[in-house]
Amino acid sequence: MARRCVIEPLLILALVGLPTTARAGRTEAGSEQKRISEQARLERIQAEIAELKQRLAGSAARAGSVLDAIEELDLTAALLGREAESLRQEARTVRAHESETQESAAALETRITDSERDLGRLLREVYKVGPTRYLRVIAASSSPAEFAAGQRAVEALGLGESRRIEAYRADRQRLDDVLAELGRQRDDLDRIESELQAKDQELRDSRRRKNAVLAGIRREQASQTRALAELVGMEKEIRALLETLAKPGPGGALSSLGFGRRRGQLAWPIQGTLAVPFGNVRHPRFNTVVPHPGIDIAAPAGQGVHTVFDGRVIFSNWFRGYGEMVVIDHGDGYLSIYGHVSERLVVVGQDVRQGELIARSGEGGAFETPGLYFEIRHDGRPEDPGPWLRGSTGRAAERPGPTPRGSHHTP
Repeated sequence: MARRCVIEPLLILALVGLPTTARAGRTEAGSEQKRISEQARLERIQAEIAELKQRLAGSAARAGSVLDAIEELDLTAALLGREAESLRQEARTVRAHESETQESAAALETRITDSERDLGRLLREVYKVGPTRYLRVIAASSSPAEFAAGQRAVEALGLGESRRIEAYRADRQRLDDVLAELGRQRDDLDRIESELQAKDQELRDSRRRKNAVLAGIRREQASQTRALAELVGMEKEIRALLETLAKPGPGGALSSLGFGRRRGQLAWPIQGTLAVPFGNVRHPRFNTVVPHPGIDIAAPAGQGVHTVFDGRVIFSNWFRGYGEMVVIDHGDGYLSIYGHVSERLVVVGQDVRQGELIARSGEGGAFETPGLYFEIRHDGRPEDPGPWLRGSTGRAAERPGPTPRGSHHTP
């Protein structure tokens, strides 16, 4: 019995001397999906930046008319805005990685503390057994079987001690690496925030230049006259675009979806207040009456824009006078147009359902109103959206009384 008292502690030490299992470092499926979504959004923003740069280069090369000058300023503001959003998205990604790195560091520090405690306990147990444990196993063994069991226990104990020490050293090195990575991430975040501040300042400067140009136009009667003529021409451009878009694509014409039966039943595309009604209105830029084939809905920039009915996206790009624009075909010749958005979230050919998020509101449209410019057209001709939409724009405010109607102006 005395001999077994020597071997049994060694067997116990061999069993308890294995390193603990790490639980940190596991990535949840939801977090991975969010990371993929954020990366896809960043890539889309960067693609839009490339498109805007190309358009801006073409705008600068054109002969400067009144609307061309404004278009160039709008493109510049849109480009700066997308570049700023790209930096914000990058900052969000770095912050998310920083949070994960901090969690990894905390988990490693906990594991190292546990390892140090376990190693200390192991050393105390080894000290109790003594440095001559191998000789004591030989002396305590009464048979070759007992000796073999004791020898295996000593070898397992040595292996367990070695594994613990290796794991402890690996964790220490990993913690050093994680802390170094955390420092790099914080440096990146400082750089991004500095660039973002500079980009926001550029955007404010661009808006001031635009306001100065508009003030000059308002002072000059000749500029106002040219601007009005160009606005009429712009309506011809959008009509020509819509006629092209209305032609059936490879998948054939869109089947009837019953849009024509939904008069008065459609939800507003964005929660806000009616800022500029449909019809002929006085344009604040040019101080003259101009055709206004849609409505401007005032809302904070960046708010969700939703499609008013089922349909298919037939245009998602920048268009002169409309800025970033989405056009949805609802069948039977009906189209809805969402202009001056800050971000397009759908692509051409995509089928959408009523109420689906398709864009985000912009800083300012044709009337410098943050929110959304919205049109409904039938066979290319603009219709007053008011009678099509339900009586309130949402919780933000009740829609004002009957909107002034101008004739359906067709240049």
